[in-house]
Amino acid sequence: MTRVARLTAVSLATIILAGCAALPDDAPVVEQLDTDTGATVTRLGRPIELYRENFVQDALGHFAFVGPFEVNQMGRRELFLWVAAPIESPPDAAPPTIEVNGKALTLDAPGRAADFAGLKNSPYKIPTPWISMYYYKIDAGVVEALRDAHDLAVRVAEPVRDGTVRTLFATPVGDDPRLRDFAARN
Repeated sequence: MTRVARLTAVSLATIILAGCAALPDDAPVVEQLDTDTGATVTRLGRPIELYRENFVQDALGHFAFVGPFEVNQMGRRELFLWVAAPIESPPDAAPPTIEVNGKALTLDAPGRAADFAGLKNSPYKIPTPWISMYYYKIDAGVVEALRDAHDLAVRVAEPVRDGTVRTLFATPVGDDPRLRDFAARN
């Protein structure tokens, strides 16, 4: 093989392999293979970060996270909403309320582990070890509501030294394209 032919073959192989490279986690929407279950997971590159609205002196964290994702197991597609709040929530505690544009979403009871969505691990990186996670099964209507979100909020009952307080985590979505890009793929 001539030098030019080898260089051409290597260049062509590099271009083809580059086309197969995974999107980085900072892309608006990423697709990844869950190697433990064989399912394809489509999710936001990073979840939407919500900020604590009320001050609690002994609070564990200042941010909650929300992220929709889709699990495709051999053509069977299911939509979920992942919610993570920096609270130590007992299993029997009331689940968070998720609000879009000031209106609470109507959601069924959530699962508390990734196996609720047919996965072995969370589709999103867990920001802190003490975070409580919730997995809601959702439908296209919820994805549309998220697509049209201007404001996003999560309300949780948080145990504190003096009892329980209702904590609000919220953020304006503004021009963040991630939820619109996710909805466009479904």
